[in-house]
Amino acid sequence: MATVLVTGASRGLGLEFVRQYANSGWDVIACARQPDKAPELESLRRRWSGSVNVELLDVTHEAQLERLAGRYATTDIDVLINNAGDIGPRGAARELLHKQYFGSLDYPAWHRIFDINVFAPMRVAELFIENVERSEQKKLVFMSSTVGSNVESVQHAFLYATSKAALNKCVSLAAVTLRPRSVIVAAVCPGFARTEMGGPAANVEVADSIAGLRKVIAGLTLEKSGSFTRYNGEAVAW
Repeated sequence: MATVLVTGASRGLGLEFVRQYANSGWDVIACARQPDKAPELESLRRRWSGSVNVELLDVTHEAQLERLAGRYATTDIDVLINNAGDIGPRGAARELLHKQYFGSLDYPAWHRIFDINVFAPMRVAELFIENVERSEQKKLVFMSSTVGSNVESVQHAFLYATSKAALNKCVSLAAVTLRPRSVIVAAVCPGFARTEMGGPAANVEVADSIAGLRKVIAGLTLEKSGSFTRYNGEAVAW
C-alpha cells in the first residue's frame, strides 16, 4: 500500500489531493493547521477510517514538525507533497495587493511568506527525507506557480512571486543533492485553479487540476528530477 503525505490539506488543492489519493486506495497523512475547523477533511477521515490520518501541523511551527516526524519515524512515504502555501497580502477585493507592489512593500509580510512558501517546505523535506528514501516511489513534490518563472511570468506581486522563484531554486538544488539517494524531486504548477486563493476568475476546476497533477506525479522518474511541470503535463520554463 502506497503512502502520501500532504501539507495544507484542510481545503482547496490539498483537500482534493486527500480525496483523490484515498479514493485510489492510498494511505494518506493529511496535515492541517486547524484540523478542528476543517469539516470536509474530517468527513474524509471518517469515510476512509484507517486510511486517512489527519494531523495537526502548522508548517512554520518547528516543534509540531518534529513531533509529527517522530510519530511517523517508521512510516515509508512514497510521495510527499509540500502543498501548504500563502499568497500574501491581497484581501477579498484585492485592497491589500499594493503591499506586494514596489513602493509600498510590506517587509514583515515578505518575511512571513518566505517562511511559509520556502523555508517550511524545506524543513518538511529535511525531516521526512529518510521516510521518502526508504519508500518504493521516493518522490518529493513541491507546489509552485508560474509566477515564480523568470521566463513565463512578469508578476508584480513581489512577495508571492519571489517566494515561488526561491522555491523553484530549492527544488533544482535538492534534485541534484538527492539524486545519489535515488530520490525524485519536482516542482508542479496547479494552473489557475478555482480555490479560495485562485478566486472566481480562475479557469481550472480543482478536481481537474489535482487529477492532472496526480498523473504528472505518477509519471515522475529520476530522469525527470528537478523538473517543473503544469497540471496538464506541459513543462514550465524556469
